[in-house]
Amino acid sequence: MARNSAFLFAASAVTAVASLVSVPVLYDQLGERSYGVWALLTGLVAAGALVDMGLGAVQVREVALAAAGGDRRHARAVLALGLVIGAGLGVLAIAITAVCWPVLASMFDLRSVADQARGAVLLMLVGFLLDSMAMPWRAMLEGNQHYGPVGLIAGGTGILGAALVVLAALFGDGLEWLGASVAVTSMVRAALLVTIARRRVPALTPRIRSVGWFDLTTAASYGIRVQASNSGAVVNNQTDRLVLAAFFDLHTVAGFDLGSRLVNPLRMLPSFVLTALFPVATTMAGDGARQRLDRLYLVLTGYLAAFGGIGAAALVVSADPLVRLWLGQPVPAAATTIMVLAPGLAVTMAASAAAIVTRAEGYPGRETRCTVLAALLNVALTLPLMLVVGPHGVPLATTLALSLITAYFFVYFHRSSGRPLAPLLRVLWPPALAAIVAGVFTWLLQPALPDGPGRVAAGLAVLCRGGLTFVVAAIVLAALGFFDMSSRNWLRLGTARPASGVRTADVQEEAQLRNHCEGIRCLLCKQMSGNEPVLEGILRRCLSCGFVWTTENCDDASATDIYNDSYFREGGYRNYFGEDAQRRYEAGRRLRWLLSATRPRSIVEAGSAGGFFLEQARRAGIQV
Repeated sequence: MARNSAFLFAASAVTAVASLVSVPVLYDQLGERSYGVWALLTGLVAAGALVDMGLGAVQVREVALAAAGGDRRHARAVLALGLVIGAGLGVLAIAITAVCWPVLASMFDLRSVADQARGAVLLMLVGFLLDSMAMPWRAMLEGNQHYGPVGLIAGGTGILGAALVVLAALFGDGLEWLGASVAVTSMVRAALLVTIARRRVPALTPRIRSVGWFDLTTAASYGIRVQASNSGAVVNNQTDRLVLAAFFDLHTVAGFDLGSRLVNPLRMLPSFVLTALFPVATTMAGDGARQRLDRLYLVLTGYLAAFGGIGAAALVVSADPLVRLWLGQPVPAAATTIMVLAPGLAVTMAASAAAIVTRAEGYPGRETRCTVLAALLNVALTLPLMLVVGPHGVPLATTLALSLITAYFFVYFHRSSGRPLAPLLRVLWPPALAAIVAGVFTWLLQPALPDGPGRVAAGLAVLCRGGLTFVVAAIVLAALGFFDMSSRNWLRLGTARPASGVRTADVQEEAQLRNHCEGIRCLLCKQMSGNEPVLEGILRRCLSCGFVWTTENCDDASATDIYNDSYFREGGYRNYFGEDAQRRYEAGRRLRWLLSATRPRSIVEAGSAGGFFLEQARRAGIQV
């Protein structure tokens, strides 16, 4: 996992640096207004790229399940669906843009550059088409956790794209050359992904002939929910440029784009964490390793909150000199955009691990619900704030909406999945306090810190303000014991205290049983190297050889006493029957996987719970 994360982080860092290096050249060569047009076009294409019917996440999930022993035929069929639908969406985007371009050009007041902008955006959409068609092969690599090639391709094509954009700006003739550079980069990236994936994962090549109605419906049921989430992301992340272009002018769009690009490196960490850990979390969820998954979730949330909070505080206090260092001149709109957007991104970053877990567990609807709510709140806040504070009200609405709904998402995710909130709060408050204290302290000391005209003085100001912020935050975190806690201690900190209504004797008895289980010698390898709980302690797995056995149960309670109505509604299966649609879907998937290997006439299921699997088997004509 650490190796995968390192590959993706390196690729993201290289791509971000290449982009940051190329933007000052673009800004100088194009001028503020033409740069605003280019920013508008990239925003349009980025918004269109998120309308993929959720097939990106669906394909990675199915490949990861197939790699863990699932149905390979179903995975190949879903990959084929991704190829066909991705190509169709790309062609549709090109056609709609070509037909509707006169309306778009008039709406955004493009005037003399309308023809060049049209050619540029159509070329960029050709690149989008190529990227969409290459998505199945990217999913084959990511689902099998081959992140080395993915990282090399992403980093290499990031450098290539930045170099081509700079060359097009210096020696080309207008926006169409920039669009052509984007299309060429996408073509190279797609060719590399297809070539390497075919060599690394030949068994999962997309097969259109194997697509059936079951494959289409199962992919759609998961993908539509992810798409709803992506649609909300379009509103929350991409429409600010479009709103500013429609209500203000392209100079305002240019200032916003510059500021958002300096904030975007904060997105890198959650982005590559989501990509690298999604297959791992999916495997854990599929194995029933709830405790391991919770431990991963809490640890990641704590460190993501620390990184995001401290990084946002550093950006806020050094926004103006950072812009001057980057562009060689002050751009007040860009500096204000940084100060408005950074806190909101820090808050949403902390929820990235929760998004991983809820998707891995097969409940993307939790994330979808909150993303759509954030989009609606963003739209509702945009106009009033825009009237009160002008163009800066647009990013301010985004920050407020994302922050409020992220808090709601945490609460909703924990309650719907039966997780207590106390462990989450215990890992969130130290990073939050450290970021606030460090930011306020540095802001108050700004007049005493060095600054002045020119890039050298601006660089010194950024170094002093950012460095002081990180030092103060580190001191606060160290004083709170943040760095002294291992990942296991973080989880223990959140679960050590018994919940209200639970007797101390019950906790002690449970601890004794757990200690007893951990001290059992493995029956297979005969080692005393320890074991870990699986399926919330129902099973134990040997840490030496992986052998799994049933945990001893000393409780004399009858099965009727244990598996009553409260068990399925309030106990181990919180609101079990409230999620019957998803459970029927998963039962159908498991039955199809079983039928791909054997054709039983009758089935006996030990531990049928709500009977969803038996229900699907009966519908398939099997005696239960």
